[in-house]
Amino acid sequence: RELSGVMGLGFIAVGWTRGLSSRRFTGRYKSLEELRDVLRLDRLTSASARRLYLFEECPPSESCLWLLSFDIKLVKVKRSKGSSKPYRKPSHEYTVLKEMLYSRLCGSIDMSTYICFDDESGRIRGYLDLVAPEHYKLEVYHVRPYDDKARDLVRRALEEAVEELAGRAQQLALRLRSLRPGSRARAVAGALKLVEMFRSALEVTRAHRGEIEGLGLAGVESKLGEALELLERALGA
Repeated sequence: RELSGVMGLGFIAVGWTRGLSSRRFTGRYKSLEELRDVLRLDRLTSASARRLYLFEECPPSESCLWLLSFDIKLVKVKRSKGSSKPYRKPSHEYTVLKEMLYSRLCGSIDMSTYICFDDESGRIRGYLDLVAPEHYKLEVYHVRPYDDKARDLVRRALEEAVEELAGRAQQLALRLRSLRPGSRARAVAGALKLVEMFRSALEVTRAHRGEIEGLGLAGVESKLGEALELLERALGA
């Protein structure tokens, strides 16, 4: 059975496709310029869909989610004594992008694919243009979950982001309280950075209350607010 989407638009699919040809799902092989982790489809059989999470593409005028996926091939190396290679493989950069996107209340589908309430591609591109110019790929899709399976994936990804941020706030607050005043500088710097992440995430939460409630996510704003308050009290101690 074939699935049909919005007229003129198709499906975006993510899921476990390692070791499988894109032709199995799309009827064609992907080009070298396309990302491996995301499939753009005009049609998809229901049998193949069982292995993937499906999102339906949205017209630009509609209020939907944003699926962002990127791949970093090489990163520029800062010139220093003994450094001969101009590029290296990325590692830290994926962590930086995770922090950046968590601060915008994005959920991580995997280490290079995120679901967001706003189009955060400008932030990603701005960072990657600095550290990996001409050595990265970025794809952006305006989507809505096609079914409950995809909706559950989005909900889990966002819940995990909120839980991770809240957990980090608790750990840092405890650490700040246990350190002597003279040895708090590094922990304070980390806490201040996290405070800014929480403020940014809360800004997104307040702007998208309706969408968050529509996904069945309860208590996101209160959980983020409580964690922020905990950090601010610890910083003021």
